[in-house]
Amino acid sequence: MRRRLSLSSDAARFCRKEASLATQSYYCIQCHKKYPTHRKLFKTLYDFSKMAPQDCPACGGTRELRVTLDFQLGTGDGEFKVVSAFLPDKLESWLGEEEEEVTFYPFVVVLERAGGGKQFCWMPYWHVTGKEARYGQHAVCLDQSQFDSLIEQVHEKLLQPV
Repeated sequence: MRRRLSLSSDAARFCRKEASLATQSYYCIQCHKKYPTHRKLFKTLYDFSKMAPQDCPACGGTRELRVTLDFQLGTGDGEFKVVSAFLPDKLESWLGEEEEEVTFYPFVVVLERAGGGKQFCWMPYWHVTGKEARYGQHAVCLDQSQFDSLIEQVHEKLLQPV
């Protein structure tokens, strides 16, 4: 019997995902209706990082954002609840080709398998030029404890005298 690895037990890995293949919807936890966003993943995550989803138009219940991702390499593809999404307070920009401004949007998205389970951090990023958002080639996926460990190490290192 072939064992399927779960994201929560896997070591840190790079997970390739083309943004155009991801689907996202709002799911009502009360009446269980799904509402597709009909938007690009970048815009959906950006908006979610700024405010909570609106209540369900059918029953007034709480809705959660869900994304369907294909992480490949047997890491547990499927539907995930977006627990939270974060962007840095200050975004970095520079002049790219043809003197066009490029802005880097590095997200930290906390995901949980739909229906419950351990949380993990997914770190997709986009480069935005004008009105076009280009998805990064790779997005890091880390178990929540791995992510916490890395952040703790960064904090410890920053507090050490030089």
